[in-house]
Amino acid sequence: MCGIAGIWSGDGAAARPEFADAVRRMTRAMTRRGPDDEGHWRDPSGHAIFGFRRLAIIDPTPAGHQPMISADGRSVVMLNGEIYNFQELGRELEGRGVVFRSRSDTEVLLEALNAFGTDVISRLNGMFAFAWYRLTERTLVLARDHAGIKPLYYFEPSPGQGLAFGSQFDVLLQTPWGDPGPVREDVLALYLRLHHIPPPFGLLARTAQLEPGHFLRARPGAPVERRRWWELPRHVEPDARGGAAVEALGEVLDRAVRRQRIADVPLGVFLSGGVDSPLVTAVARGQTGPELKAFTIGSPGWSQDESADAAGYGKRLGVDFRLHPVSGDEALATIASVQQAQHEPFADFSILPTMLVSRFARREVTVALSGDGGDELFFGYERPLSLLHSGSLFRWPRPLRVAAYGAGRLGIGPRRSDAIVARDPGDYYFEVNSRLKREDLRLLAPGLGAPPSDFRLYDFEGFRGRRDLANFSRHVEFYGQLQRGLKKVDMASMHESLEVRVPLLDREVIELSLRIDPFACMRDGTRKAPLRELLGRFVPPDTIPKLKRGFAVPLGDWLRGPLRPLVEQTLFSGDLYPSGVFDRGALRAYWDSHRRGERDCKWGIWTLMALQWWARAYGRAVAAAA
Repeated sequence: MCGIAGIWSGDGAAARPEFADAVRRMTRAMTRRGPDDEGHWRDPSGHAIFGFRRLAIIDPTPAGHQPMISADGRSVVMLNGEIYNFQELGRELEGRGVVFRSRSDTEVLLEALNAFGTDVISRLNGMFAFAWYRLTERTLVLARDHAGIKPLYYFEPSPGQGLAFGSQFDVLLQTPWGDPGPVREDVLALYLRLHHIPPPFGLLARTAQLEPGHFLRARPGAPVERRRWWELPRHVEPDARGGAAVEALGEVLDRAVRRQRIADVPLGVFLSGGVDSPLVTAVARGQTGPELKAFTIGSPGWSQDESADAAGYGKRLGVDFRLHPVSGDEALATIASVQQAQHEPFADFSILPTMLVSRFARREVTVALSGDGGDELFFGYERPLSLLHSGSLFRWPRPLRVAAYGAGRLGIGPRRSDAIVARDPGDYYFEVNSRLKREDLRLLAPGLGAPPSDFRLYDFEGFRGRRDLANFSRHVEFYGQLQRGLKKVDMASMHESLEVRVPLLDREVIELSLRIDPFACMRDGTRKAPLRELLGRFVPPDTIPKLKRGFAVPLGDWLRGPLRPLVEQTLFSGDLYPSGVFDRGALRAYWDSHRRGERDCKWGIWTLMALQWWARAYGRAVAAAA
């Protein structure tokens, strides 16, 4: 787990000294991602410069230093993340005569790219963002893993001129090409609705994120190419059912955890009181022993505190359980670190407990396994259940659905979820994932337009049946909710120089999840039934909590109480970014309604505050929108 940054120049301008200086600044900005080593490489022809920060995990010797040059000197690679099937690929390459100089997965990736080109990307099982440069062709390839676990941002000043790229958005502000550009109003609208910026969009003009399962190729004299190499299928017919499905799930998860445990540094697990991380912990404990360290945090006195459930798991699973009770003062003091970690506007407040548990774990380990991905793949949220509860009615015109909803509320018909009143399932999903609602955004930013016209994640193709609704739900959770969660974990853990791995997002686990009937995952109103059944083989089933809580803190109360001065200072002292967008009077009324307890506006307030913190940290407080 590391940080990569660099500049590719189509015209050879990277030979100039200011480009090397810029890449050094870009690299220094990522020190917390890689405190163990720094490396730089420059193409003699002046077409590329690479900068790297290393968190040494596999082969921490100098042999694993990056940027890494191939044995034949033809190409250079930088890898952020891990290639979990590198040993298998390495054996294949050795059969072709390759002699490795290190034990690192980076060298295997480099030689595999030399041998097979970009075709090998579809064979990779891992979490990664990498840059590969071929000297003779002066060609740059950027690639990102299938699930978007590791981030990759880029800035294209003008077609054909070049590219700047990096593991953090803020490095794009350091290039000799100057400021990327003004705020994109459509992306700003998307951020305010979803409280993060989903790929492929960048807040500033000419910036972007490489999408999950994509690679990019830049060559002199040619437009930048972007290609998809993997996508979560939208329509799948399940063929794994019952006990056989659970048995198969156990087998693939065992292999995934075994792959992801490979490390030359201490490794532990995050352990919550839910289902996913306890299951990962149980599998890892079976492969290791009672010395496996499991980390959790608690919020004493807070109704959402699940540390007692986590402690129960720790005892029943027989791991070396570590609990850190977090005081309110400690949590509030960590907000300054949260601001520093957010290299782009990001407003999911659960980054705070994620950072606290990462900091706690980093005292003893360098790698932690987590349970991220289980909710999205195995229907762990309330949203899919609500959608399917009313799913058969989506073939009706909306006025009839609204009437049926009203009849249920009056007790003269079956009670339905509020999903039924949405225009379509996509509209329902966009609204429930929006923390700043449409009507509030109109008041707070009256001149702001719609999100980007090419943002199509929540587009619904038309009702064909409940199974299509389930598949649609999983698809939007994977490319929606999961992307925000993965970005949160990356920001928080990398700020603490901790590598977090996610076995439930192993490609083999994902492929099996698609073969399991969605309705089996949600049978009898439960969630993630296969994961629960598998966990029940390690602990008594009646000890598994029925409701999801997760790490949580009382944000709404804090905003009214100890964080109130921070709100006032951030939103009502000085200019707001971008200038001319927000109505200060409407913002004051919005905040006052929350402060008085009349409405719960915590997520909207936090989203606006996170934008201002980012702008002020990067000197953009009064820039106008495009």
